[in-house]
Amino acid sequence: MIRQTRVRAAISLIGALLLLAGLMAQFGGAPVRAQEMAAHPAHIHTGLCPTPGDVVFPLTDVSAAMASNGTATSGSSKAGAASAIPVEGSVTTVKSALKDLVDGNHAIVVHESMANIGNYIACGDIGGMMMGASDLAIGLGSLNNSGESGVAQLHDNGDGTTTVTIFLVKSGTSGGSESGASATPAATAAAGTAVEIKDFAYNQGSIEIPVGTTVTWTNNDSVPHTVTQNGGGFASKAMNPGDTFSFTFDKAGTYNYHCEYHANMMGTVVVK
Repeated sequence: MIRQTRVRAAISLIGALLLLAGLMAQFGGAPVRAQEMAAHPAHIHTGLCPTPGDVVFPLTDVSAAMASNGTATSGSSKAGAASAIPVEGSVTTVKSALKDLVDGNHAIVVHESMANIGNYIACGDIGGMMMGASDLAIGLGSLNNSGESGVAQLHDNGDGTTTVTIFLVKSGTSGGSESGASATPAATAAAGTAVEIKDFAYNQGSIEIPVGTTVTWTNNDSVPHTVTQNGGGFASKAMNPGDTFSFTFDKAGTYNYHCEYHANMMGTVVVK
């Protein structure tokens, strides 16, 4: 009963953190149905984001089932507003005291799927301000243009175990009914002229623009990045935080690019 009460408290707390931290989805994109969300394997790794090391503790898959230690907690019926934004989550109890996870060398990693386990979609270093003596909340940043971000709470149970609660929300998920329309092509093209670099990702990883469009990348991350066309072509210098790089696409085609410092960062510009 005590464990169930703690799990419910963790769920309430993480829900509030999602609202306060602004990690809820951006409105205006195509709706995402909860039942269409694939399960995302998750683990605690050694090392830090975005390139953590070995797996040390497996976690329950993150999904719409909201599984707790492998048992689904979400039912088949819906309640409340149809405009509610879908959330994926999981709860896991790992055999480690919290003090051993906050040593500055552990991270929580969420993967795309079991079939594509090598693709990290969200990652968060375990650290930050403690909430009392037994709780820690961390942010999970989006990786590899997944659009998935969220928070995790770690609660020390006082018996050598820690309960890890994860919640993810996909950016671009829309409130409203399932018949909501997606952005128009014209709006997409206009938005595609600016690409933000943040959380070790090009946050508009694939854009489609007309010939003659100038695309501007802005590094809003905490470390340097580059914008480098695969195989040669356009290339920025090292972009420190706050720097921008612009390139005008005068010929139709598909242009793939990457960051020279971080191999997992990739993007595409389709020019028509």
